[in-house]
Formats: sequence, structure tokens, C-alpha cells
Amino acid sequence: MKKFLVAGHGKLADGVKATLELFLGENKDFTYISAYTDDVPDLDDALARFIESISDTDQAIIFTDLYGGSVNQKVVMKTTGKTNFFVIAGMNIPLILETVSIALAGEEYTYQKIQTLVETARLELKQVQLVEGVQGTGEQSAQAVTDMTEAVKSKTIDNLLVRPETNKMITMRIDERLIHGQIAMVWTKELKIEGIIVANDEVVTNELQENALRMAAPNGIKVLMRTIDEAADILNDNRSATKNILVLVRTVHDAARLAGQVSYFNRINVGNVGKMIEGEKKKIAPTVLLTAPELASLEELVGIFPKTDIQMVPAEKKELAKELI
Repeated sequence: MKKFLVAGHGKLADGVKATLELFLGENKDFTYISAYTDDVPDLDDALARFIESISDTDQAIIFTDLYGGSVNQKVVMKTTGKTNFFVIAGMNIPLILETVSIALAGEEYTYQKIQTLVETARLELKQVQLVEGVQGTGEQSAQAVTDMTEAVKSKTIDNLLVRPETNKMITMRIDERLIHGQIAMVWTKELKIEGIIVANDEVVTNELQENALRMAAPNGIKVLMRTIDEAADILNDNRSATKNILVLVRTVHDAARLAGQVSYFNRINVGNVGKMIEGEKKKIAPTVLLTAPELASLEELVGIFPKTDIQMVPAEKKELAKELI
């Protein structure tokens, strides 16, 4: 088994737990230690209990906050010489999610694999450049703005459907946040996504929102922003079978509208919808709250695609929407 420990000063581990559960759901393979708090009065004892729970056939990954800090020091002292333990200091959320993805893929950890993950995670530490706030003067400022604009444009790639491959999948997900951390860090990896199509009539008219969504997309994933009708035209092109594509829509109504125009989807998933909509809503799942019109749209969607499912994150149980409505 693969087991994970997040240990940090104060309540840091509690905060990491809350964030990871949004991405991964509750995970019994994770242990969290909030050192030097009333919940963990004895760090040595808490670490000893975790280490004792690891058998010789398990692999344990321990994430600590500060390299060389007291928590990290105690972890290192207790695990030195254990070949099935790996300790990572200076953790961040992308690093943890990438590390867990190896376990989800059924692979074994090695020192080199984890070192590669650490190097990749460093790239996720970025200053977000805002055009109005770019520092510098004269040519430096102008060049900084140009560089940022080109970086954003580089993700506006219209050659999404080019590589001749077969056995690919088209998945539509209803998520009112469209591209966000859960999509970038969890679903694109779970579905081995190569391209994302955001199908939304409003986003394509709002340059600020479009640019923000492009910045949220993971590196290496091509992104198209299209209206519902334009997305349908792309998906009905036979070349759409050449990549694993994730189609994101904001509402159940948009999903039903798109599904009615597209000849084939491998999967339609309802993930996170209803929190941004005002009015009386019916809760049919923890993250699915629908008004009467949206509930009617879900019934329409199920009529088009009976296997429409509800699942917030891959770690949670998948349920058929028709059984909940």
C-alpha cells in the first residue's frame, strides 16, 4: 500500500487536509499531523504511531513544511535508513496531487521519480503577472506586457484536432467554475486529457474571463473557448476522435443543449453545479443543487444520454443521475 503523511507547524496540516479533500475526497491513506497544537501535544509520539503503521511492503511518503524545520528534522531522524520511506520538504498542493497520481496509477515510488516531481512542482510557483501592475520602466515594461500577452495567446491553439489516433474519449463535464484547480490537477490526469473545450456563450465575449481560464489550464493542455453551437461543430467533426477531449459547460441547460447537437460522447458527468444560481433549489447530490428549470434540463439530458453520471472527484462513488432524479 501507499500511505501519506502531511506534517507541519501549527494548523497547516489541517488546512492542507481541507484542500486535498476538495480534490481527492476523503482518503484513509492520508494522515495529518498539526505539530505543537492541542491536538498533537507530542510530535514524537504521533510520528512513531504513523511509522509503526507502515509495513515492510508499504511505501510511505511524508510531506513536511519547512526544510530543516523542527518537524522536518524529527521526521528525518525517525526515518533515516528506511528504504520504503520518502520525505519531501517545502510541500505545495500541486506536488502532493502529482505524487498521489503515481499511486493512483498503480506505480511504485523511487527516489528519482519523486525528485522529478519536486522539480516539476517548483514550476508551479509563479507570480501572476497583471498587465496594469507590471513593474519596470520603458522598454522593460513594454516587453513584460508583450511576453505575458504572448504567453496567454500561446494557449489559444486552434489545432486541437490534428494527431491521427484512435480509441480516444470525449467527456463532457458540468462544472460552473469551468477550468479551475480540480479540473487542472485531478480530472485532466484521471482522463488523460490532451485538449479542453470550454463551451459557453458568455465566456467568449469576455476577454478578461477567457484569459483567466486559459491561465488556469495545465501546461501542455490545448484549450479552445467556443460558443455552444461552435463547440458542437468541432465535436461532430470526425477528427474529434483523435484526442482525449474534456468539454466543460457551466449549466445543465447548456449540457442538454450541447448533447442534443453532438452525435457522440463517451461520458457526461455532472460535477459541481448550482451554488452560483439563485432561487429555490433541490439538492440531489452534495455538489449538485438544481432549480426547477435546471432539474428539467437534467431530465432532458438523461433522456439524450442515459448514462449521465454524478461524481465530484474520481475518488468518490459514481452515481447515475437517472437514479437520483
